[in-house]
Parts: sequence; structure tokens; C-alpha cells
Amino acid sequence: MLSVKDIMMTVNLKEKIIEASIELFNKKGYAHVTMRDISDALNISPGNLTYYFKRKKDLMICISSMQYEEYKNLNFSSDVSIEGLNQLFLSLNAFREKYFFYFSSFTELPKLYPEISKIQIKVVNEFYTVYNNIFSNFVNNGIMKKELYAGQYEDLSISLLSLSMYGIQEIILLKKFLAKQKNILSILWSLLLPHLTTEGMEMYNKLNAPNKIS
Repeated sequence: MLSVKDIMMTVNLKEKIIEASIELFNKKGYAHVTMRDISDALNISPGNLTYYFKRKKDLMICISSMQYEEYKNLNFSSDVSIEGLNQLFLSLNAFREKYFFYFSSFTELPKLYPEISKIQIKVVNEFYTVYNNIFSNFVNNGIMKKELYAGQYEDLSISLLSLSMYGIQEIILLKKFLAKQKNILSILWSLLLPHLTTEGMEMYNKLNAPNKIS
């Protein structure tokens, strides 16, 4: 029977493996990291690593499940102000930076692992609903203009989702052409600003945020 100390050492090593893997994936890209790279980074034997994760797939599925739980704990709400929406963007941006490798391989990973595809579909559907509800509340509260055509803000939700989830890959490719101050947050807001009312713009102009468009 394992002692409490042995159990804690086991838990700690598993956490260190996950942390080191995420760091390596972010630095080199998921496809370019081997199990040997991970064991070398931790100065442990490959056998010690495979005791916890037999294959790289098992490690990736564990990380994606952990990532999804972390995402759910962010508790994104549709009952927000302009400032609240900006905070949502900031929280999502920090999440993307933490799991950069995942979002930069957003379309490749589900092809390798159907389990990840299921999680992605769930998250995209949830965010689509959140954005739609936010815009509906904004219209009702006089923060956003009424739709010019039925479904306009559903289209806007899809655009925001595309940038938030899939757009990292395109932004990486375009980075050398973008001005230094440009980032995904300012790009997201550039899609929203034309739809804000005068009251909505006043709220936006009060934001003290690095992504604010002057």
C-alpha cells in the first residue's frame, strides 16, 4: 500500500509532466515534441514517463480534458456590459496564450483525436450561444444597433468565433504584415464597433484596455 508521501510524489510528478509537456508544445509545436523530449526535459527515464502516459495520445487527451475543465471554470456569462465583454475577450486571450499550441493547431488536433473534436464542438456551440445572447441583451439595452437584416448578429457571432478559435493560425501567418500594436483583441473589437450605438461607444471609450482602438 502506498504511503501518503508516495501518493503525493506520484501526483506531483504527473502534474510536472503535464506542465512540461504544455511548455514544450507551446515552444516547439505539438507535432514536433516526442515523449523522449518530455522525459529529457524532466530528467526522468522514458519508462517513468510512460508509467503515467503510455502514449503521446494519452497525454494529449489528458491535457485537453483538463483544459476543458479550466475553460468551464471561467464561467462566461451573457449577462455582461461592454466592460464585461472586454473582460471575456481578455480572459479568453489569456487562455489562448496558456494553451497556444492547442489553438495554433485547432484544425489539426481533432483530425488526430476524435475525443478533442467532441470537446471543440461543445465549446463552439456554447460560445456561439453566449455571443448571441450578449448581442441580444445589448440591443435590448440600447448598447448595440438593431440588426439590418435577420441573423446579422448570428453572422457576427460566427465571425468572432472564427477569429477566437481558428484565427490564431491565420494571425501567425500574417504577423509580419501587421502593425506592432495589432493583436487579436483589437481585431475582435474592430468587428463590433460599427454596431455600437452612441451609448455603446461611450461605454467603450471608457475602457482602459491595451486592445482599445483609438
